[in-house]
Amino acid sequence: MNNPLGRSTQKPEQQTQNNQKNNRAKEFEKQLQEEERMLAQSAGIINNTQQTNIQQQQPAYSQQQQLNQQPQSVFGQIGQMLDAPRKLFFRNTTTQQQPIQQGQRQPTDQNEPEIIQTNIVQTYTTRDIKSIGLEIVQPGEIALQELRGICSISTQQFQGIIVATNYQIVFLPDKFPKDFRKDYFYIPYTLMIKVEKTMDRKQNDANFIEISCKDGRWFKYRFLKEQNDDCNSIFNVINKNAFTLNKQTLFAFTFYKEYSNLENDYQGWKIFNIEKDFERMGINILQENSQNQNGLFKYLNNENGIICSTYYNRLVVPAKADLDCIQKTAKFRSKERIPILSYAFPINGKVISMWRSSQCRTGIGQNRSTEDECYLKYMSFQTVDEQENQYEDKEIRLRIYDARPHINAIGQQVAGKGYENTLFYRRCSIDFLDIHNIHKVRDSQTKLLKAAFNENVQFLSQLEQSQWYDHIVAIIKGSAKIAITMTKEKINVLVHCSDGWDRTAQLTALVSIMIDGQYRTLEGFMILVQKEWINSGHQFCQRSAIGNKQNNEDSRSPIFLQFLDCVFQMQQLYPLSFEFNEKLLLDLAYHHLTSLFGTFLCDSFLEIQKQRIMEQTVSIWSWIMKQKDKYMNAFYKNPQSIDQDVIIPESFTGKSITFWKGYFLYYSLESNDAYQIHPQCQYTCDNLQEMYKSLSKENHVLRQAQKDQEKLAILHQQKFNQLMQIIQETQNEEIIEKLQTIKLI
Repeated sequence: MNNPLGRSTQKPEQQTQNNQKNNRAKEFEKQLQEEERMLAQSAGIINNTQQTNIQQQQPAYSQQQQLNQQPQSVFGQIGQMLDAPRKLFFRNTTTQQQPIQQGQRQPTDQNEPEIIQTNIVQTYTTRDIKSIGLEIVQPGEIALQELRGICSISTQQFQGIIVATNYQIVFLPDKFPKDFRKDYFYIPYTLMIKVEKTMDRKQNDANFIEISCKDGRWFKYRFLKEQNDDCNSIFNVINKNAFTLNKQTLFAFTFYKEYSNLENDYQGWKIFNIEKDFERMGINILQENSQNQNGLFKYLNNENGIICSTYYNRLVVPAKADLDCIQKTAKFRSKERIPILSYAFPINGKVISMWRSSQCRTGIGQNRSTEDECYLKYMSFQTVDEQENQYEDKEIRLRIYDARPHINAIGQQVAGKGYENTLFYRRCSIDFLDIHNIHKVRDSQTKLLKAAFNENVQFLSQLEQSQWYDHIVAIIKGSAKIAITMTKEKINVLVHCSDGWDRTAQLTALVSIMIDGQYRTLEGFMILVQKEWINSGHQFCQRSAIGNKQNNEDSRSPIFLQFLDCVFQMQQLYPLSFEFNEKLLLDLAYHHLTSLFGTFLCDSFLEIQKQRIMEQTVSIWSWIMKQKDKYMNAFYKNPQSIDQDVIIPESFTGKSITFWKGYFLYYSLESNDAYQIHPQCQYTCDNLQEMYKSLSKENHVLRQAQKDQEKLAILHQQKFNQLMQIIQETQNEEIIEKLQTIKLI
């Protein structure tokens, strides 16, 4: 027999070895059929008659013999064929008993048992990625390997094809289960958190690849022992792409090469302009080189991180703080993250401001910095001509909100850090908001996702034990407390946690949303995330575990997802106050982990600049602006005054919580509706504005068609009149008599 490469592989001395392989294949076939029968019987989906039919099926072992006669692997040939765009050297796997078109998906009947067939013929062919059957293909995505196997999910098994592309792993079941979402089997590499390869130690006749995802999904792929080389190859492809330490190999850079016109058209990387943002707030800020001292705030040059390497390249600081004071304050703050202006609003001739920073370096010995104390004094000023001695010593002019539990802040003193001692910071008070650290949040998410994908647990009790929403309540209550201090007590605030890039970003962003309606618009929310998260140094790369080695869990934590859940809670409380809908939050929750865009690939703005991310990747804001209609809330009411503009949930408790089913149960089969509406639903169809636009277009088309018909009728009448006039002028008595007979004259 000749293999597809044209070389004869059958030799006389191999016959004995092939017979042994055939025997093992027969045993493997029987074992799989028995496992499938027991699995189906335990799930209650087959009856005794069906079991008898299954046992009577005879496998075609001739196909396995053909498999044994082929070489173990030709995956090395793939690299020679990469020059052909979107076409590669593939393994084409079909069965002789029931040839199935690859990529074809048919809904399965749960009452019908699915037989897992393993007698497979391997052939090699050149395939176009679109012909494989992938329904979701990104620009620039190419397939690297295609391999047939069995995918296990909980108690269900599916036979199909595993396709490894340069962006994701996709499993294409031969019969797609009707209860599953279309993207259930699509796994972008950076969405993977753990990948393991194991063997069947009992029978030693199968290989397994197990993949755990950051959104809670879990997959186990099973391959024949004869596919060992190919299994190793696809395992290496996954590891190389999922846990790369080189950002330049991430798919975002390939995506930009194919889709750079999107960034050119919408300029998402330029959505935030610090001067325009503060001008919109009505805040006057002096330029860096300005000689005018008549102001509360001034810009500070931070190019190349000369003051702080994790901040934006331009900062807003108190106008009265000179460079020496700023530099010494930076040394007294963790990671040199000095207090910078986050948000402010003018009222009654004063300016109420919110600042953000990291913790100070007080240590156990209660170290002091007169420059830091002076810096905070300047932050408390609300007017240009304000004097320190015009207020009583006990009057609070600046309230410090430490996001941490008090005991944790005390513990930081052992490491030479800590919190502000109000004995030294005059007219300042400090409150602790009792929000837990990244490790507690990661543990809570792990428990919640385990409950969401486990069919054998008491979900509500597991949800409570995860304490996920205890954290959400603490964040929203803390944000509301800060917003009340600013809007009702008219006191300036400083917000910080440990390093000022996790809990601090959550609080300052939520306070901005509560106070300023602009940040509840689609454009304003994008600007807010860019300003408070990306430009202010949230470590997206470490928190999302992108560009890290496998099992490096210490820095990973769903801090940004936690913030999105808080925004979702606000949407449920104030459904008329947000211009954008839940779909925006879901897409951000998904794509900040996928490495499709460059927006979330780095830990600071300086890192974005040094690695030239803006020049080589697409911003997610460009992608959102292109399809912004689907993110619009039909019930949005634009605020007309400051009274309507401020939304503060002053009495937010656990009773105010709405479980974010759209995210945590998105892939859960138990949460799907019985009418199977969700695969057909689009947010644009549910959006009344979209429906109105669609109906308007239809009405326009109908009105235009009616006008065309009227014009056509008039034209026909004119032609008919002309014809009758010609007939009468010719005086043809025979024609005139016939026309009179049919009463046309």
